[in-house]
Amino acid sequence: GGRINVDRWLRCPTPTPESFGSILVLGDVACLEADGKYDPEKRPLPQTAQVAGQQGAFAARMLNRRYDLRQTPPVLPNIQDDEPSLLRSWILARGLEKAPEFNFLNLGYLAYVGGGEALNQVKLGDVPIFNYSGKVAFALWRTVYLAKQAATRNQALIVFDWLRTELFGRDITRL
Repeated sequence: GGRINVDRWLRCPTPTPESFGSILVLGDVACLEADGKYDPEKRPLPQTAQVAGQQGAFAARMLNRRYDLRQTPPVLPNIQDDEPSLLRSWILARGLEKAPEFNFLNLGYLAYVGGGEALNQVKLGDVPIFNYSGKVAFALWRTVYLAKQAATRNQALIVFDWLRTELFGRDITRL
């Protein structure tokens, strides 16, 4: 409940046709129904960081390529320039005059369950690759967690915090 229905290009309904395409909705609040390869019933995408991250990258590509989001499907606007831009030439060469629809690629699930243990299910789309639980899954969880950090500084601070916690335990003085 409380989610906004969006189309395949993450656009939400608007009160007037003139404003259609001016608002993109993504992340936990976006409700995009997708069908799985082996499941004919359409289901909303899960409200996870993995979905939000892929939607954010998709929205950024649409905006950077300057698609006209008022059209369905969004298309590149006609620009009468003397010199076509390198980006526009590259997009046209790839046959992307019309924006592709958003497609979620499920890479699996990771869950920290406490006590230095985790669960994971690594997938590529609908194909499961492997499942682990316990210490091995916890090592994978930590590896992915570190890899997702944008700054090397944050990675170093996190590793330092993990080492400090292993050596001295948690600081429980503020509980």
